[in-house]
Amino acid sequence: MSNWKKIEHARRMGLKYDETTSTQELLLTLQTEVSGLLTYQYTQQQETRSGADWEWWLGSDEVGWICLRIQAKRVYDDYRYQMLSHHGAEEGTFQYDTLINGCDPDQARYGFHVFYNGWPEGTFEEGTHWAPPAEWNACPNRKSYKECGHVEPRHYGCAIISAAEVKRLSDGDTGKPVAERFRIQKYLSAAVPWSYALGFPAYTKDVEERWPRRLDRGDWVDRVHGTLEVLTRRGGVRGARDASLHLGEIPIEREQRTFELPTYVEAMRSRTPGLFVPASEDELPAAPQTVIVEQKRPRKRPSKPRH
Repeated sequence: MSNWKKIEHARRMGLKYDETTSTQELLLTLQTEVSGLLTYQYTQQQETRSGADWEWWLGSDEVGWICLRIQAKRVYDDYRYQMLSHHGAEEGTFQYDTLINGCDPDQARYGFHVFYNGWPEGTFEEGTHWAPPAEWNACPNRKSYKECGHVEPRHYGCAIISAAEVKRLSDGDTGKPVAERFRIQKYLSAAVPWSYALGFPAYTKDVEERWPRRLDRGDWVDRVHGTLEVLTRRGGVRGARDASLHLGEIPIEREQRTFELPTYVEAMRSRTPGLFVPASEDELPAAPQTVIVEQKRPRKRPSKPRH
């Protein structure tokens, strides 16, 4: 919610609050509040190669690693995500094409966009920050944005959506005038708050029945893996709702995860978080910002001596 407030305040003051600022503040907050999270920063030149602003590696050497590459875009004053028109690494492509081409869900490597949002209450409808007619998919109980008790519209200050869904929505508008492309409502309809990527909040009734047996509810790596699978494979409104409600089989395949990390990630794990200076070409990161979250084994309690 804090990102929304900062963007809204900057808009009122006529100040620029761009993607780089939002991303750095978000990562600083995560570094401060999430135990064991490691962040590394490199140059922005690498973004062109991968199409990603930041890359996450989540897991462990024992259970495998999930890779999440993210491209960040902010809302502009005309309430469009204008920079979705940014060109990709190859001629005739967009940046989201480059992002998608560098990922492979079959190897637990996912491409997503994070949209940074913020505007005053009543901009689209009196008494709310939400932007109708965008669909609201953030409530596991299927309540509207006016009734939802889990989150409120300003939690969409960082909203996440599959890059494949961004491509589908964007490519479908190529024949329309520029002024009608990249409007926020159609993307928000297929998005959820960023925090949901790490596991949706529970439905308040019959929770246990909504978790398939193949998904270990107590394993956060499984939760993240399952959520990213649903959002990526099913996409759009259905993907957001299915992930929210934990309906049906979540087809996670643990053996598809990465068990041998790229050289640059291994190099980062051996160094202090912060500015990362590659020692060779093999250590060049795939994105300007890299985040590593390692699952730690639970400590075993020492057994009491027998008398």
